[in-house]
Amino acid sequence: MSWREIRPVALGVVRRGDELLVGEDSDPATGETFYRLLGGGVEFGEHSREAVVREFAEEMGVEFRVERHVGTFEDVFDVDGETGHEIWRVYAGEIVEEWPYEREQFEFDERERGETCLARWLSVETLRNEVTFYSPAVLDALEESAR
Repeated sequence: MSWREIRPVALGVVRRGDELLVGEDSDPATGETFYRLLGGGVEFGEHSREAVVREFAEEMGVEFRVERHVGTFEDVFDVDGETGHEIWRVYAGEIVEEWPYEREQFEFDERERGETCLARWLSVETLRNEVTFYSPAVLDALEESAR
């Protein structure tokens, strides 16, 4: 896929108390660590709700049960000297299997990039104030919907 295209992405919000399950990654140019929700690209002809379920199954081998749509977000960013542009469809839900909730962190396969990545539980406060998280607008939407 060319970075000159807008990429549709489906992401899942999974909670464990006040923590969210996030993927840890790093910027290839700077080495800076950042965190993001888990999920991935929407394939042509696939609904984003189906895509997030598929991505959790492919990457982590778990069943993600969608409970509700959180919102649609847009992100324009630079990676490896090129501009990327993504539209995120974010869904709140739960993982049916218990094992992810019992671990503080675990590895999963990022098949698009051919890498093994780390998933970990971080508090909303940590994501908002102590680390780089993409995107804080998602945290705002989660807080607003909890009211």
